[in-house]
Amino acid sequence: MHGRRPSSLIAGGVLFLVVFAGLTIAALATAELNVATVAIAIVSLFVCVAVVLALIGAMRNPPE
Repeated sequence: MHGRRPSSLIAGGVLFLVVFAGLTIAALATAELNVATVAIAIVSLFVCVAVVLALIGAMRNPPE
């Protein structure tokens, strides 16, 4: 992959992370606190951490 494609994919990942985290925070702020809400929050946090780790790996070792 040459040109702007790798950086645009990383930018897309960052955009996804920002939107997903924002929607998660908004949903948690308006939701009633119960076991299901906490479970969804934990899954959402796991997804955010996984995306952050993937983005860090992509920035450290860009494809050739």
